[in-house]
Amino acid sequence: MVPRKSCYNWWLWQGLDYFSSCLTIPFLHLLSLCLSCYYQTTFDRQQLRVLFLRYAVGGPILLMMTIMISPLAFIGYVIWVALCSFCVQQPFIYVDSDEHHSSVVTRKCPSAFTICSSNVILIPEILVRYNNNRNVYWRAQEIPTRFMRHQTPSLNVMRNLREPVKREDIVQSWLPDIDVIMLQEVFERLRGRQLYNKFSKKYPYCLYNAGQHSLKTNLCLMGSGLFIASRFPIMEASFHPFSYSTKYAKFVGYGVLLAKLYLGMKSTKDESMKAVGYVGNTHTQAYQGKDRVIVHQMEEARSWLNEFVKETHNPQEEVLMFVVFGGDINSDNMSPGDSAVQNLSLWEEYEDPCRESAGHDKPWTVGTEHRQKLLHHPFMQYPETFRDILLDDVQRRYFLLDADVEEQTPDLMKCVPKPDSNGIVGATECGGRRRVDCLTLRRDSKVSPTSMWFSSSLAGLTDHVPVAFMLEEV
Repeated sequence: MVPRKSCYNWWLWQGLDYFSSCLTIPFLHLLSLCLSCYYQTTFDRQQLRVLFLRYAVGGPILLMMTIMISPLAFIGYVIWVALCSFCVQQPFIYVDSDEHHSSVVTRKCPSAFTICSSNVILIPEILVRYNNNRNVYWRAQEIPTRFMRHQTPSLNVMRNLREPVKREDIVQSWLPDIDVIMLQEVFERLRGRQLYNKFSKKYPYCLYNAGQHSLKTNLCLMGSGLFIASRFPIMEASFHPFSYSTKYAKFVGYGVLLAKLYLGMKSTKDESMKAVGYVGNTHTQAYQGKDRVIVHQMEEARSWLNEFVKETHNPQEEVLMFVVFGGDINSDNMSPGDSAVQNLSLWEEYEDPCRESAGHDKPWTVGTEHRQKLLHHPFMQYPETFRDILLDDVQRRYFLLDADVEEQTPDLMKCVPKPDSNGIVGATECGGRRRVDCLTLRRDSKVSPTSMWFSSSLAGLTDHVPVAFMLEEV
């Protein structure tokens, strides 16, 4: 569908949506903060005075306020359920701050494109603390600031995938100059708007608050948390929720957010045509246990992306430059417990620059999923020191998960690196290499990956390592 700036086709429904939010959002934040007062992170244990104040003063006050406004929140939730049940909604919020549409239409298509993906864990504070992360209200301001300030065009000229590929070229404390940002776990509408406000000068086109809400799919609770910000105009967009999930994910609308981008005019031998690109941003369910949830969700995401391209691409008028699929897939290409995902036919259709074959990553890759118990370590707070950790085969094991996962359970949040028979934690082939964040390119694209980056730029702000790649005509 062509995205519109209102999620509803009538102003009254939009007004009721806003009214419902005003009634429910204060309750949700107060409840989250109240529960947070009684949940310790490893950082809290260093601040005993603050802990006492939270337990004895902050928690009781917040609880009283939560109880007082709970009737209003109930009314707001009933209104929201009614809107989800009886009104046609656009399954995302679209915003566009570009004031120069005329110049955009006629501009020339560039020869290179850089795309970045990261899970930023902008979720309610109690869930942030459960993941041992830092205050979401502070991070929601700091993450887009770091994203904008830690980009440098000097990385874009490196072409670091040319042989011989060196890990110190791939792992960087900065980000390249990025064209499209795909984020996961931006669950609240307010957080999406905060990101857009910081991004809008460089990325005027944005999709956030993606989700299809119903009592059947997610009890009209949390959306997908998927977010896309782009330098290029968004021509069409779509969202699809996964049809199968288990456990806690039944309250979350995980799925895939799709966007068609206008890249500019492309000159061919006989004429000038519109150049377009497609991106698919996804986040699959974590901790699937013995179920094959991720296999099912990845196959659905690929199918929906390919169908979206087929339905919206006009070969007579458009040149298809790329189809990119990525996000947080909550599985890696090396762990034995993820073998079902590693052998999907998706990898034959889409190229992952970091993948050698099923079960084997390129030797220069590093992991992207943190050991959450060490998120507050001093070395994890600064991009430069965290980059040094990523480059060290032994140190990396202490701070990132090993790619030796047998089964995905919540125990991964607490596990420590396994020592050898002598009790020593040393370098191993899978050490600190659980790479759950990925970017892939459909093999029929007119561009190829020429650079790849694992960036420590968001050190101290999230529990994932951002990944980015550059695509060029070669």
